[in-house]
Amino acid sequence: MEQESGGRRAERSPAPLRIMLFAPNGGRQALTGAEKYMLTLIRELKEQAECLLVADEPGVLAAEAGLPVIVHPAPPYHPSAEHGEAPDAAIRRHPAFGPLANLLHMRQPDIVLVSGPHPVLPASAAKTLGIPVLWLLTETVTDPAWTPQTGQRIERYADWIAGVSDASLAPLRTRASESKIFLLPPTRRREELNPDLHPVHRHKLRSALPVDEKHRIVGFASPRLKPEMGLASFAAMAVQVAAAQPDVRFLIAGSVCDESHYRSCRRLIDESGYGSRFHYVELEPHREQVLAAMDLIVVPSLCAESFSMTALDGWLLGKNVIAYRSGGLEEMLTATGGSGLLAPQGDVAALTDRVLKCLEAGAQLDARAEASRRSAEAAYGEDAYRERLAMLMASVRKRVLELRRGRKPGSLPVLRSNAVYKGKWSPAVFLLEHGTKRPFASAEAFRFYRYRGEDIRVVPDAVLHRFPTGRALRHDPPSPPNRPSVMLAKGRGRIVYLLTGGRRLPAVSQAALRQRGLDPTRVVRLPGAELLALPLGEALQGPADRKRRTRRKRKGRWRLGTKQAGRGSRGIRNNPARRRRLQRRKRTRARP
Repeated sequence: MEQESGGRRAERSPAPLRIMLFAPNGGRQALTGAEKYMLTLIRELKEQAECLLVADEPGVLAAEAGLPVIVHPAPPYHPSAEHGEAPDAAIRRHPAFGPLANLLHMRQPDIVLVSGPHPVLPASAAKTLGIPVLWLLTETVTDPAWTPQTGQRIERYADWIAGVSDASLAPLRTRASESKIFLLPPTRRREELNPDLHPVHRHKLRSALPVDEKHRIVGFASPRLKPEMGLASFAAMAVQVAAAQPDVRFLIAGSVCDESHYRSCRRLIDESGYGSRFHYVELEPHREQVLAAMDLIVVPSLCAESFSMTALDGWLLGKNVIAYRSGGLEEMLTATGGSGLLAPQGDVAALTDRVLKCLEAGAQLDARAEASRRSAEAAYGEDAYRERLAMLMASVRKRVLELRRGRKPGSLPVLRSNAVYKGKWSPAVFLLEHGTKRPFASAEAFRFYRYRGEDIRVVPDAVLHRFPTGRALRHDPPSPPNRPSVMLAKGRGRIVYLLTGGRRLPAVSQAALRQRGLDPTRVVRLPGAELLALPLGEALQGPADRKRRTRRKRKGRWRLGTKQAGRGSRGIRNNPARRRRLQRRKRTRARP
């Protein structure tokens, strides 16, 4: 009884969620911010769900995710300039839309997860099939001309919207979308920052620069030294701090991507006369080692930052952070008790004032850094992240279970079994068998099994997606797992068989096939070994065949014991040609 009860509990236990994640389009040499955010999410989700990553090409994210990867293009979509056409119609005409819909039909995820402002194609394909969409926003939309369009597309296709900050979610906070918005800031695993090695990294880099331990380092860190990251503001602030604080050194970490901008900032520093107190290093891939050498981190971003991992890493390593009021930076410093270290965006004088006050704090600087570390851990640590993620996934699971109930056999749409279907927008063709749709592996397989274009019935993709996807139909070889479960076939002989239920049923006549709705012109020639492997079943007869057989029986009984019967028997013996025809007919019927 205990085993039976346990079996019932196991049956009620829902299967794990199947999540298909579309990787953001980023660099292939190093992880972008959006890819780092998705990697953190993947590490949490794969412990509780079956995850599958879709990427346009193998890259660093695919290598580090530890997931099965499908290489499939999902290009970013930007609306065309054409007017008068519905947005959905324009998206579905895109060459990449049909293949994406096919991919979803074949893999059948419970939800689709996309990231960034422009993954419209996979999101639209998922909604066309009735698959819920979780949309991650890791950046702010800064172009006013695009903000309304971007917000409308996200609101139309997303069932849940998870943003890294209020700044990233601000354009989407409408009365209609508020219920599906979740705040999910990034986190950083403790082991990724190697805090125990912090003193070692600090001493090693400061010795290599060289910088004495008595010198305090004010640092600027950005993976790419782009103008909008505020390098010019940092340089202008730093030369003023250098004049007031002789013991301060400056460290700029990042890769040069705009030569003219970088040279302009270097010129300002060198012409100030303090160039020898500035040092330059790469930031990636050893970000935590570079940040460990700094005492004060400045984030003078000139764009509306959605979230700053540099600021978070600095706090978790016990550093003070000063920043402009730029997007998510303001809410981050406010959440960690550092609102007094904010300067108006672009105000170099205010930024310089904040840095000088921090440096003049002396021993209080370390105490303030420790307080910021504890606040950052509480607001953005792993526990806080998992708590927010749990709230989001509870909503996701509830919706998925509702959809799964609609896919149970008794709830499926009424479609004709053993018929061929395709979706309205997806090009794949399926054979519906026993509540399962089986895709044809190729056009050759479709023709081999004697199907024609006029056989295809078109239904909405959402209707077709409710049927589970089964094994593909292949013609090489036409073995039982690869071929339809119901079909007409013959070997080298003349007898046509109906293959069904694992048996071969010989057809007495074409009328017997037509009576059962079978087309005698759809006979597939199979190897004799394939037919002989199936047990022989009862012959298929039509009404005329049964009447003919009845008349023969009656005629035989009337002739029995009469001269007519004798003459008939002698007639067969005296007609060798007829006897040979009858013998050939018996052998033909017995041979497949």
